[in-house]
Amino acid sequence: MIEVDVVAVADLTSRLLPGMVARGRGAVLNVASTAAFQPLPGQAGYGAGKAFVLSYTQSLAGELRGTGVTATALCPGPVDTGFGERAGFSKQDAEEALPAVMWVDAAEVARQGVAGLERGRLVVIPGVANRVAASIAHVAPRSVLIPLLAKAHPGLR
Repeated sequence: MIEVDVVAVADLTSRLLPGMVARGRGAVLNVASTAAFQPLPGQAGYGAGKAFVLSYTQSLAGELRGTGVTATALCPGPVDTGFGERAGFSKQDAEEALPAVMWVDAAEVARQGVAGLERGRLVVIPGVANRVAASIAHVAPRSVLIPLLAKAHPGLR
């Protein structure tokens, strides 16, 4: 997971960016997660990997100013892709841990990601509930957030 979420993102980006910069146009869309905004007990590697993607993409955006190339981090919340089941969680566990209002359809996540990329947005968080949750997680004291998230995670029950 670290190889895919960290190493591959950095490797592929560093291979493709020079050509975009040389042409003076292009865009990078990296997929992070709302998990990037908070600690994620029960999925520490996933949360940390996505935090890397978010920070890396934001840093790239700063480095790319004036080049004609943009960088956008897509940070979806829960999306029914089969990921949870592959990670060993039942769909029922995931739906109990995360309210239905937070789930966004995969096609809508893709649409919002591309639309945000086209507008040169730095971060795209599909779904109002996910934007609110990410904002709260960003400012909430970790001493409160960590036990709350650990209690809600199906793998730690």
